[in-house]
Amino acid sequence: MAFALAQTETFKSTVKVNVKTKNGAWREETFTAIFKRTDEDGRERLLGLKNIELLREVMTGWEGMTVSEEDKTAVPFSPENFEAFLKLTGAVREAALQYINDNFNVKESRAKN
Repeated sequence: MAFALAQTETFKSTVKVNVKTKNGAWREETFTAIFKRTDEDGRERLLGLKNIELLREVMTGWEGMTVSEEDKTAVPFSPENFEAFLKLTGAVREAALQYINDNFNVKESRAKN
């Protein structure tokens, strides 16, 4: 397969988040984050940001986000909903890590070393 020089402006990535349930057990939940691609010029700057700051710059949407465990109503990406998301420490951490892993090929680089 040929490499496409003209890449899309965004990409989708599955984010896995471990969530503590009402009974104290852990459950893995997932959603699809939509991220902006960044170039090498911005790489060092982005890697120096805190997770929330990073996501404010690169997260442009999501799919598979619901109101609650019981209420499966889809939550649209909006400024208000994004601010609510940014208060979920574990989800923010996992989304930021997923972005870094995907956009900068961290997993592949580590495997090669």
